[in-house]
Amino acid sequence: MTNLTKNSWTDEVYDRLTTVIPQKTGIVCFDFDNTLIRNDFGEKIMDQLILDGLTFLPNDLSFFFRDKKLWKDHTKLSLAEKEHLVWEEYTYQLKEFGIERGYRWTCFLFQGLTKEDYYTVSRRAWERVNQPNEESGVFPQVEMIDLIKYLYHYNWQVYIVTASPEPGIAAIAHHFPVLESNVIGMRQVLDGNQKYTHELIEPYTYGEGKVKAIEERIGQYPDLVFGDSFNDYPMLSKAKEFGVAIDKGDPEFVLACRAKGILIQPYFSFPTLTK
Repeated sequence: MTNLTKNSWTDEVYDRLTTVIPQKTGIVCFDFDNTLIRNDFGEKIMDQLILDGLTFLPNDLSFFFRDKKLWKDHTKLSLAEKEHLVWEEYTYQLKEFGIERGYRWTCFLFQGLTKEDYYTVSRRAWERVNQPNEESGVFPQVEMIDLIKYLYHYNWQVYIVTASPEPGIAAIAHHFPVLESNVIGMRQVLDGNQKYTHELIEPYTYGEGKVKAIEERIGQYPDLVFGDSFNDYPMLSKAKEFGVAIDKGDPEFVLACRAKGILIQPYFSFPTLTK
């Protein structure tokens, strides 16, 4: 793809992209939810596990909830009760302890899965929610798909750096397409049976953790970075050429990015053409 389609890119961002990318072979890092895709897929994987009845989990989940007695044996709860109570506790964790703590709390949902299980659950969730004709659907942003094709034409390396579970995003990375090995996300310790535990492997890919993970896994800072929230701000700030902040309506985030010289791209218009 020798030309990048303009679509909803601002003039400034488009001009910078089409100037920098052809001049060198570089590295680009994309956040995933609300950046590379529209809406949040990490939460849809959680939702899929809940809809499946939390069958991979141990019966006793009391360690992860305030109501210890109720979660002593989750098999006694109905599917509707589990769904309501998990999202209620998740909302509480986010509100009381912040986004990173809330995200870390979700790790328990993914324990008991093998890598193959993870891929199956993720791909089933993607099939359920990948609805490009619905504004609430989860689907790749057409501007980003075009951009990745453009980057590959000039032999750039493309990475996804996400706070969502690494295997869950790697399972669907071929849709963009990004190499599974180039997905950097939340990782969990494997037990002796090659099943994931609730224990996180640090650094957790949130905020400064994204930068640390890039240092460890890539070995150098990217030339271009794309992200949509303060979670991505440290990573955006490390871009050697420039970062692009996706503006979803957080004025403080936009002001902080402008002050750092990070370019601002309004959230892509809907509907978009799918290709």
